[in-house]
Amino acid sequence: MAKPRPREEQEIPFVALMDTMTNVVGVLIIVLVLVGLSVASAVKKILSDLPPVDEKTLVELKQVIALKTPLQDPAKIDEKATELEKQLKKAIEDLKTLDLTQDNKDIVKIDDLDKQIEAQKKARDANKAAIEKLIAEMDAMKARLDQTPKYQPPPPSIVRLPNPRPYPEKPKETRILVAKQGVLIYNETEYMKPILDGLDQVRSQLEYKEVKYEPFMAMLEKILGSKAEAQKAWPELAPLAGVYQMELVAKAYKNLVAGGVQPSKAMLQGLGNISLVLRQTLPDVASAVVAATKGDYSKWVAMDPARAPAPPIIKVVPAGNKVTFYYGAAPEEVRATPRDVLGYFKTLADKDAFKAASKNVVIYDAFRVVEVLKKAASSQIITKAFTMTPSIRPGAIYTQLALTPRSGGGESADQMKQPNSGLVRALRNIKEDPDGVALFQIMPDAIPTYLDARTIADEVGVPATWEFLRDLNINVNVTGYVVQRFTETPQARPVVPGTVPAAVIAPPKKTLD
Repeated sequence: MAKPRPREEQEIPFVALMDTMTNVVGVLIIVLVLVGLSVASAVKKILSDLPPVDEKTLVELKQVIALKTPLQDPAKIDEKATELEKQLKKAIEDLKTLDLTQDNKDIVKIDDLDKQIEAQKKARDANKAAIEKLIAEMDAMKARLDQTPKYQPPPPSIVRLPNPRPYPEKPKETRILVAKQGVLIYNETEYMKPILDGLDQVRSQLEYKEVKYEPFMAMLEKILGSKAEAQKAWPELAPLAGVYQMELVAKAYKNLVAGGVQPSKAMLQGLGNISLVLRQTLPDVASAVVAATKGDYSKWVAMDPARAPAPPIIKVVPAGNKVTFYYGAAPEEVRATPRDVLGYFKTLADKDAFKAASKNVVIYDAFRVVEVLKKAASSQIITKAFTMTPSIRPGAIYTQLALTPRSGGGESADQMKQPNSGLVRALRNIKEDPDGVALFQIMPDAIPTYLDARTIADEVGVPATWEFLRDLNINVNVTGYVVQRFTETPQARPVVPGTVPAAVIAPPKKTLD
């Protein structure tokens, strides 16, 4: 049997395949050309419909595009929406639990807020005005500062170093007041001598002729406790104004009344004589007498003027219903009754030794003294360099003179340098006295004038020292004419047992330089 012949596969001719591919490519090219033509015509149509754009409009459009906020991410927007829903739910829950009681229902008061806003606006306006005022003042100060000339310090002065030397034990000081314009010489002894001589000529006229209640009224009412008590005591107190300070007489009167003793003018006069001899205060003597009428003699014995080892002068020996008083060697026995004890002190005060104690004691009428001094103040013979003003100080026992430098009363800085100037003559007089001292008292702005005056003093060879002076006014007490004080003297601070008294630092001693 013959073998079957293998079947051969039929192959597509290569030429046919190439033809097919060419046809496909050609179709695609035609499609692309058509699409391009369609796009070109569409673009041409769009461009023909758009308005023309110049370069300036293009720049503005670019800026607008740049300022537009880019769209947010949708996912982030969803997250924010979810968070806002949660906050809304929480706010609703808080509103449900809100306290609406009477105390908390007015949480926000619009009217109060408006008032606060208005107040803040007013405060703002006020501060604005104040600040503007300060700015204006600052500008004015700057303008004045620009116009102020620069300070030029004066040339330096050469000052001699001091050479401390001992001060005289009993110095006779002549005060040389140094001001910027010149010097003014004040010697208290020489200045006060004509004034005191004038007072001596009318001394008897300065004593009390009539004692008026008004100057003493406030003091007496304070001591005795009331106006009625002061007026009641006045007839007994007034006659003693020329010998004893009315303050002490009133306190003695008060002590006697408090002890059950009715005071009289004679009793107060006698106790005053005793106080002068024993050198004790009148109120203390009155207290000792009151205690003695009650059987307590310790206060009276404590007033003994004798000091050991001298024998005592005052002794008291009680014996039953009698008591023997000793003053010196003479005893006097009386019954131990208030009346008889008071009788002993009256007898003691009537003795010549006690009566004589008050004969030379005079307290002058301050108002009469001031009248005489005012007449002296009008005389330029006495007050060549100073204006003199007498005055009464309520708590002082001397009338005071206030001395104010008179215009032209001293010497100028040029006049004092003359060979025979008043300063030179005064320095020569100081030098002649062994205890004479020139005390320069300097105003703070008068250092150059002082240096010139001190050079003159050194050339004369006079002992001198210096100190600063606050002002050129001088206050002088008219000594030798004790007057009444119209207020109480301040009481000393009591010493508390067991405490250490405060240390008293003495001022530095003066020295010559």
